[in-house]
Amino acid sequence: MLLVRLDGIGDALVCTPLLEALRAAGHEVGIALSDRNAGIFVRDAFVATHVLERIPWPRHGATPASRERAEAEIASARYDVALIASEEPDAYTLARGIRERTGFTTGWAKPLKSAWVRARLTRTIARAASVARTHAHEVRTMFRLGVGLVAGEPSDDARALRGWIAGPAPRPERRGILVQLGEKWRTSGVGDDALGLLIASLRARDARFIAAPAERDALAARFPGITIDAPPTTRDWIAAIDAAAAVVSVDTGAAHCAGMLGVPVVDVFPDAHADAQIRRWRPWASTSIVLRASQLVRDPGRLVTQALDAV
Repeated sequence: MLLVRLDGIGDALVCTPLLEALRAAGHEVGIALSDRNAGIFVRDAFVATHVLERIPWPRHGATPASRERAEAEIASARYDVALIASEEPDAYTLARGIRERTGFTTGWAKPLKSAWVRARLTRTIARAASVARTHAHEVRTMFRLGVGLVAGEPSDDARALRGWIAGPAPRPERRGILVQLGEKWRTSGVGDDALGLLIASLRARDARFIAAPAERDALAARFPGITIDAPPTTRDWIAAIDAAAAVVSVDTGAAHCAGMLGVPVVDVFPDAHADAQIRRWRPWASTSIVLRASQLVRDPGRLVTQALDAV
């Protein structure tokens, strides 16, 4: 069977318990990803990995050449079932030749889109159209794609789940605090003044700071005096998270990666729809403390220090 998830890193990671359940049920699984999230899983875990190259923002979709290549690979693999976890139109294109195709629909909340989706699936699963009406963790929502194919509940055992991400190597000795920096702190409601205070308090605890390579220089200019590492590959980034005793991040891929690896997380969410977003996206398989951005801004050093002591 083929799992299609053409979104970000966090979106792919919440499919990990579904993948584990499919393997436990004896299914052979291939996966279709985008170049944004293709490095997050160990390739040897799949019978095949098909990667689409995203067209640069603000355009949508994949490059024609990568889509045609993935379509040819998928056709030759002769999958029996497609589980479509993405809303991208390309996801449905990739799966169109597969006999059984399961995906999500939002029903009358988005009737035209739902009609389009239903025409391309053989089985649909209802899900809420708005964040405010979402009551389940995204892991549980993705797990519903496997109804009839897997048994039981989604695993929250990081010892089983981490193999999909970190591979078969033993868990490393975990030390220190790792802080994921990035532009999303600002967009989540934590401005530079509050983030600077947080950085200063964590620096006093010998925290390490990382950022995406594309964001590192701008962050170093805004926060001089600290060393910000930029792991050059997704695999290097995963290794840095896996080696930490605790991770501090806004709600982003680092929090979800740490959650699946079993690394404790202090996770900061924006205030907008906070309760629903926390229910849906909090770290899955690790200990975590969740803070709202407005809480953090009031006293960043003390709150995060207390949270780290608690996890």
